[in-house]
Amino acid sequence: MEKRDVENIGEFFSRESGALTPERKWEEIFAGWLDKIDQEKMMLNLFELKLWFESIEEFNSSPYLENLVFRRRAPGERSYEPYIFGLHQAAGRITALLKDLDFKKDTYFLNFEEYVVEKMLEQSMDKAFPSLKELYSPESWFYSFRIFLQSFRNLLSELLRLDQISQRAYLSVKKLYHRELLNNPILVSLLKKQFISKMDKIYQPDISAIISSCQDKNLRKNLGIFFILSFRLLKINNFIELNMDKSKYLDMVIPLALALKKNMDDLIHFDDTVLWPCLQADADLKRRLGPVGEIFKSFPLEYKKIWEGELPIYFDSDSNKLKKRQMIQNIVIIAEVAVQELIETVARLFKPGISGSSIFEKYVSRRQKSIEVKRKLIRLHTKINDYFTHKERIAPSEILFDVNQFLESDLNYLLYKDWNEFLGYTDSLSRTNFSAEFEPTLRSFHSFLTRVLKEIVSEKK
Repeated sequence: MEKRDVENIGEFFSRESGALTPERKWEEIFAGWLDKIDQEKMMLNLFELKLWFESIEEFNSSPYLENLVFRRRAPGERSYEPYIFGLHQAAGRITALLKDLDFKKDTYFLNFEEYVVEKMLEQSMDKAFPSLKELYSPESWFYSFRIFLQSFRNLLSELLRLDQISQRAYLSVKKLYHRELLNNPILVSLLKKQFISKMDKIYQPDISAIISSCQDKNLRKNLGIFFILSFRLLKINNFIELNMDKSKYLDMVIPLALALKKNMDDLIHFDDTVLWPCLQADADLKRRLGPVGEIFKSFPLEYKKIWEGELPIYFDSDSNKLKKRQMIQNIVIIAEVAVQELIETVARLFKPGISGSSIFEKYVSRRQKSIEVKRKLIRLHTKINDYFTHKERIAPSEILFDVNQFLESDLNYLLYKDWNEFLGYTDSLSRTNFSAEFEPTLRSFHSFLTRVLKEIVSEKK
């Protein structure tokens, strides 16, 4: 084997650092690799790659998902086909991203394993190993993992041919995947890091200015983490939407949806246990925390809309592809509105004149949508009035059509309590099947709409 020289490896180390531990050397080389990714303007690709790996971890370990997939099924009737199919689809996307990010052609990357052998192993041993260079053939870790994933997908394809996939078969392929992943030092290092500065950098100038203007170091750190976690949710949301649009298999986005849930959990926990106490510790901020406190209380309710209201419907036995797509679209809408409102409210605490439209592109506030929603509810309320006054002119099916149209296009902009009740009345109206129970149910629904219209923000506000 022709000897390969370790070229320019020193540029990935700090000249002032002196003697470094092997762990510290690896950290510096990993940071150099991230710089390379950044220079190639592929940091968003790396974010998506990391997101898919984290999504698979949630997908493989979520009790929440297991309850949805196997509800009303006895243990003997369970087939793990949804899990195998999800892994198959995710592995395909990961393979494409690994190919985009593969720097095996880079001299430094090709020779790093040889560097480990020559500099870190040989210097630590009394005996030299002159034959190692001839026997060792380094290759890109991304290339290696891609080759594994190709074989892994073939195995999953064969399993998907079976009528039923047992838990034992699923656990075996999951173990196989994890064993290969844990042998890949680049990917392990990537997944261990909760925050990567170049990846999590906030480019929105108003938000960056708010963070940097904080004099208190602890507040600045916590505020920075809050905005990073919040903008991360919007990025995950964006990838859910992108993959939903370009893939004919909607199940592909379920791992991403679970990553969204995990990150929403993390943000809610951080807000309650870290950021809120930190804000209250500042006497000046404490006097102005009312709107922030309200938004911190309402955000978990928006969370419930998604994970207790929308996604479970996706797994109903009668959900067709059109209905499933609508559920995913609803998740995207609810999450986007809730997170943008959260960011806007916290930012306004530090910069009162800021608005969502200056932070986000194509921003429509909940208040603006409430005005439109109110108009549509008034039309629905009036039509129900007309139905009771002139039954010969309006058919019950026409009322139910208008109710379902509002549900599909505007329901997600209602607050949680009204959203939940509206769903309940819609379900009750559908179940009556235009029997004698239809009119009493419709009258109750009409009273509900009357109350909602009084509570929704008026057009003058």
